Amino acid sequence: MSVENLLLFAGALLILFVTPGPGIAAMIARTLDAGPWYAAMYGAGILTGDIFWFTLAVTGLSAVAQQLEAVWLAAKLVGAGYLLWMAGSAYWSAWTGARPKPVFAAGSRRGWAGTYLAGLAMPLSNPKPIIFYLTLVPAFIPLEAITPPVYALMLLIMLALAVPTAGAYIGAAHKARDWLKTPAVRRGADILTGSVMLAIAVVLLLR
Repeated sequence: MSVENLLLFAGALLILFVTPGPGIAAMIARTLDAGPWYAAMYGAGILTGDIFWFTLAVTGLSAVAQQLEAVWLAAKLVGAGYLLWMAGSAYWSAWTGARPKPVFAAGSRRGWAGTYLAGLAMPLSNPKPIIFYLTLVPAFIPLEAITPPVYALMLLIMLALAVPTAGAYIGAAHKARDWLKTPAVRRGADILTGSVMLAIAVVLLLR
């Protein structure tokens, strides 16, 4: 594997991670709703899903992925259901001023696990990472040159790019939480957040 190939891979990944999409929007909404640590857990789920598709691509199992329709459908339903719950929570808060009781208790193991699984469902059902890893990666990376050490290096590159990118989005959203404490601003933000989550869920279900 040449240095040029690795740089090309890193550049493509950076574009994928930086470009706003459903995963980033949901992660920001999770920050505003439950705080940065829950958003980080959601992001960890997204990254796990990305690693799943990347592993299928580099091991030449793309054909197997095309047969995973049941898994894809289940992930789509889980991801859309979570987004709809988040949208409903935001609308409820906007119109009543009260935070609805969460599906998973904050600080509990179920809360962390539920957030992680919802994040995992996002890339498993989102066409953006699927197309990137299963079609674009094999197109510009010689798969036969990906040995176990190279695979590990590429995973480190993914982590090195994903963590600071997600951290920047989460950090910016977390800083905005204090500003959002103003009732009028909070209501508008809740409506906007709910609308974004609802739109993403509908798009996810229709794809």
